[in-house]
Amino acid sequence: MAITKILTINSSGKKFEGKHLKQAIEYITALEKTQAGRFVSGINCQPGAAFQQMMATKRKYGKTDKRQGYHIIISLEEEKAEPETVFKITGKFAEEFLGNGYEAVYVVHDNTAHCHGHIICAPIRGESKSA
Repeated sequence: MAITKILTINSSGKKFEGKHLKQAIEYITALEKTQAGRFVSGINCQPGAAFQQMMATKRKYGKTDKRQGYHIIISLEEEKAEPETVFKITGKFAEEFLGNGYEAVYVVHDNTAHCHGHIICAPIRGESKSA
């Protein structure tokens, strides 16, 4: 059984639009948490350029204010779940539920006793109704 949390990433104001989105992407993709980037992938964007791509999309549709995106965390009850398995599950979730309408970066953190998946996503066209 999986436990999933969905958090919103809100605007940080006009000084640095997207600051919280950038911080969230940097947090989840940290090399020390993802086996030096082994457990990092993207949907509709390149993980290394995800922030720039997401912000370009937001500018195109005039959506740089208010909600910047979502942070989804997937944890499995099984403490012995292998990082590869959690990565596949996280990727499948991202593809199935976000693949058509979002730019997303998904990762697995295996630097703790309980590995877990993270997804940072932002709508491709304005605000989507599917998340």
